[in-house]
Amino acid sequence: MSTELRLKKISELIMKRGSLSVQELVDEFQVSDMTIRRDLQKLEQSGMFERFHGGIRHVSEESPVQRERQFIDEKKKIAEYCLTLISSNDTIILDSGTTTNYIASGLAESLLENVTVITNSLTTAYPLRYAQNISLFMAGGEFRQNSQAFLGGGTKSFLEGLYVNKAFIATSGVTESGFSVFHFSDAEIKQTMIKSSEETYMIADASKFGKRSMNLFSPLESVDMIITDNSLSDYWLSIVEKKGVKLIKV
Repeated sequence: MSTELRLKKISELIMKRGSLSVQELVDEFQVSDMTIRRDLQKLEQSGMFERFHGGIRHVSEESPVQRERQFIDEKKKIAEYCLTLISSNDTIILDSGTTTNYIASGLAESLLENVTVITNSLTTAYPLRYAQNISLFMAGGEFRQNSQAFLGGGTKSFLEGLYVNKAFIATSGVTESGFSVFHFSDAEIKQTMIKSSEETYMIADASKFGKRSMNLFSPLESVDMIITDNSLSDYWLSIVEKKGVKLIKV
């Protein structure tokens, strides 16, 4: 059996059972322990699976409630810094995400004037619905409940027709290869947002670094700045700076 076919069959088994031990896979495919461990390393890189001691399991996407409860203080500090980058008369894109929700709340309470906000997220749009200083545009499309955002061809077409001053983009994972998210449709929208903006700011708390989700949507050097929290190690600072990208810890 080829490596590609074995990886496919292992993936199918994990999806069916939820998790498998190395020994179970050795018995199933009649190959060495070392071969299975190499296979599991490759599968983990897809972002769909996570290795643990002695085995591997399927990783499901976190729910909005789970995301909202994690790293609240760090996300608020990142949002506060992002607000300092926005000026009156700016036209900006706010991606879907917990941190962009905090940016939107801050904008609604700010003294900035005549700011135009484009978003595909219901939860990001919500704090801005009565803000007199904000012109709000929704990028509609197919609504996905887990992200509370509009995705798909309609959303992409709307964004492709725009050119804005600044875009604030969220990501599920940051590795040396770039930024990634769980769903392809989400990755496609983020790519379009980056192409539609003069300046792009990637927002990611420190927990996102070293993680890779299934769909890589952009290399590190595609953005102007990465904004994270103060707990990020200097290891990542050196990696990002080698790519010529500014990294801010707040």
